[in-house]
Amino acid sequence: MRHSPTRLLAGGAALAMAVTGAAILMPVSPAAASRVEATCANTAADAQTLQTAIDSSKEGDEVVIKGPCLINATISLPDRRTYRGDAKAGAVLRQADGANLPAVLASEGWVKNTDTSGDTIRVEKLTIDGNRDNNTGTVGLLLRSWNTRVYDVDIFGTPSDGIRISNPSQNGTLLKNTMVNSVISDVYIEGAAEAGLRVVDPGNSVTDWTLQRSWIGFSGTHAVQSDNAAGWTFSDLHLYATPKNAIDAHRCFGTSIQNNYIEDFGAQSTANQTYYGIRCDLQGEANTTITANRIHKFLPPPEALAALRKALGKARREGSAPPERTYTATGPLPADVNFVYLALDAVNYGTGHAAITGNTILGHGTKRETGILLSKGDGEGEAMSVASSGNLIDGIGVPRKIGRGVKVTRGY
Repeated sequence: MRHSPTRLLAGGAALAMAVTGAAILMPVSPAAASRVEATCANTAADAQTLQTAIDSSKEGDEVVIKGPCLINATISLPDRRTYRGDAKAGAVLRQADGANLPAVLASEGWVKNTDTSGDTIRVEKLTIDGNRDNNTGTVGLLLRSWNTRVYDVDIFGTPSDGIRISNPSQNGTLLKNTMVNSVISDVYIEGAAEAGLRVVDPGNSVTDWTLQRSWIGFSGTHAVQSDNAAGWTFSDLHLYATPKNAIDAHRCFGTSIQNNYIEDFGAQSTANQTYYGIRCDLQGEANTTITANRIHKFLPPPEALAALRKALGKARREGSAPPERTYTATGPLPADVNFVYLALDAVNYGTGHAAITGNTILGHGTKRETGILLSKGDGEGEAMSVASSGNLIDGIGVPRKIGRGVKVTRGY
């Protein structure tokens, strides 16, 4: 755990100095936190205006952004500050055409390639427009700070991930410490060219976060993709129009995946591929729970997704409501494609432990659909122990598939 420096006052020493007539150096109180305003003009100077205002702030300050802002340089976010839009519909940070930034907003430690995580930033009440049609490779919000809070943020049309939480810095420097105890809540991520939310962690630093009460739709790959789901909670998410896997979580260790509405997954439907509603591989030594999720494979026509994404972007820019999404809950699945609604498909070491309870799964009645898949895989894991009960599985050709080395009980 990280601690702030403590300023000490030795009373006896101070009194002795007064008696001898020496100067007394009293402790200096920290300056009061203040509000720093950054007002954009929707011009090429906006990124510099924002960065100058941020760089003039001090720890504890609130930086208030007034838009619209045209962004042609990555905005670096120093630690221990709040970054707030004056109004979410007004504080729109739009990437300039052809800027091709690595990120629109990024933690300072990622930008400066530190080997320790940043500390305590809060981002809220603003909108990031990645301008995907006129840029490549840009992440909307790139986080590399522990004790982070992200609330009430809209991110749409990013050329890469909507939100990325990254152990490697910009030049690939890895963290020597952890990046934990953070919350992302009430966000809306739409039309990211890659994942809606992505966790990149080749080490073991990005653990113990919460992603909750959010909407992720029309991503280019997965809705949620995590290299390291240890200690994470994924809850109350609505995930839709997902080409690949809705939740693709690796290294589950004390992980909770609960109360999510997965409207569809696998819309990409490439022949001879398998797509997952919820996919999780287990670590040993800790329990994972997958509870009360509603998993469907509705059928938005794949060829309609790109057109609908563009229509959504147009509606957003014009300030109108999104167009109606059309799908069907019945009908033939694409040929030579497999769909697994809920999978624990590997144990990485030791014995994996999980409870799967109260989930509802609705399919199309084909043998290419598996409701629940349990397998310890080909890794170094010795076994898998699962309690599974109270799950509704309807319209699925293979309701449950259990591999070798897996013990399934109803619990107690």
